[in-house]
Amino acid sequence: MGGSSETHVTPMAEESISNEDAKTPTLLDPPLVTPSTTVASRYNNNTDEDDDEEKPTNARRTLFPARSLSSQVTPLPSKRKHVVEQSTLVHPPAKRRLLFGRLVNAIECQPNVKQIYNIIRKLTGSIGGNGHVGPIYGELTMNSMQKMVDLMVKHCGLDSDSRFIDVGSGIGKPNFHVAQCPGVSFSCGVEVEHTRFALGMTCLKAVLDQAMEQDVEDSIPDDSRIRGNTHFLNHDITHAQTFDPFTHVYMFSIGFPPPLWIKLSDMWNKSLAPFLICYHGPKDIIHSYGFDVELIAQTPTSMHGSKEGHMGYVYKRKTFSKRTVDLNACDPLFTASWEAVKKGLPSLHKDVTNQFQEMMGRGRKTRSRN
Repeated sequence: MGGSSETHVTPMAEESISNEDAKTPTLLDPPLVTPSTTVASRYNNNTDEDDDEEKPTNARRTLFPARSLSSQVTPLPSKRKHVVEQSTLVHPPAKRRLLFGRLVNAIECQPNVKQIYNIIRKLTGSIGGNGHVGPIYGELTMNSMQKMVDLMVKHCGLDSDSRFIDVGSGIGKPNFHVAQCPGVSFSCGVEVEHTRFALGMTCLKAVLDQAMEQDVEDSIPDDSRIRGNTHFLNHDITHAQTFDPFTHVYMFSIGFPPPLWIKLSDMWNKSLAPFLICYHGPKDIIHSYGFDVELIAQTPTSMHGSKEGHMGYVYKRKTFSKRTVDLNACDPLFTASWEAVKKGLPSLHKDVTNQFQEMMGRGRKTRSRN
């Protein structure tokens, strides 16, 4: 009473204050969320006593406390900065999306390679023409063949000085392909089935016709200019003794019978060719048939007109022949073709045209009525 400033609290009042403190929630207490409250209002620290009216809130009602929106949003860089950063990046190689979304490196083919495939497609159809008559027949897609060519360039040194043979060439797509990219000096195909050989000769004449037209034009880029350097033989490969003078022996070997493999192995082991490219694995090539090679590279390939795929293998000769290396050595079976290509495009075009006309029966002697 008097001038005392002490405040006396009765036991009843002390109990009341204690009860009020117990009812006041703290930040350490788990939030109690009801349909009439929100998480945002539960933790609102704004205690402005002058604001008598309750401000409406648009916060969504939830049973689970969430972080504030500002902590979930990452600010985007400015547009100008983004453009500057993009301009300094090195663009990755082009990708191609497969059926189930997987990205693979896109295969790039030269313009002259695409021209060749267009010429063949117009003459023989999308699957090469007459492929149904062969017991075993297959064609790689253009991109798959380019994959094999890239593999040969990288691991086998396939270049403009190389000599390439395709055993069982069909209509000759691999031969035409390597004649354009990388532009081998001699591309020879051997086909035993006459119908397939005739179709190949039809394509060869059309390709050489186009090459002759481009030969007089100087403005055509090198990778768009069609090259010759290709010749076909209608022979049985077993009539040859070796694979000379070729540096790269290629064969789509699916379906080759065992007797043929034995002969090919014997020819290979007598030859000077350093590289073998086929579609049989080391178990068959090395262990079963005795090719003197070692595996250096492989890649999966796809077939044209079907979902069938085969692994392509690249082999290198393991031990070279003890006989003197003669770069001009040539088996008699291939001599005429090699000489025809060596004479150049005009002479080769004339030779193929004459051979094509003879094959088609033009100029054939007929009986007289006398």
